[in-house]
Amino acid sequence: MEDIFGQEVLKDLGFGGALGFLVGFTLKRVFKIAAFILGLYILSLIWLADKGVISVNWAAFGKFAGSFFSSFESFAKTAVRTVSFGGSFAIGFVAGMKV
Repeated sequence: MEDIFGQEVLKDLGFGGALGFLVGFTLKRVFKIAAFILGLYILSLIWLADKGVISVNWAAFGKFAGSFFSSFESFAKTAVRTVSFGGSFAIGFVAGMKV
């Protein structure tokens, strides 16, 4: 029983949880900034297309956005699966995203 709850396991759980929290908190902030910039970019495209300055192929733009989000989703799944202390990391990550 002492081996299961040894110091190394507790250190891994604590470190994994803390690291997951920090990563989740940081990614939340980064994604908010990226979403703001992406929103400004799309609004500028819409405005320029409305004024006749540019012509936007919206079908190609939609395909690009879909492929980007599907590749990000697969990256996120792989990253969470390969972390050695994944359980506590995931809990800390979710906590960091909620803050």
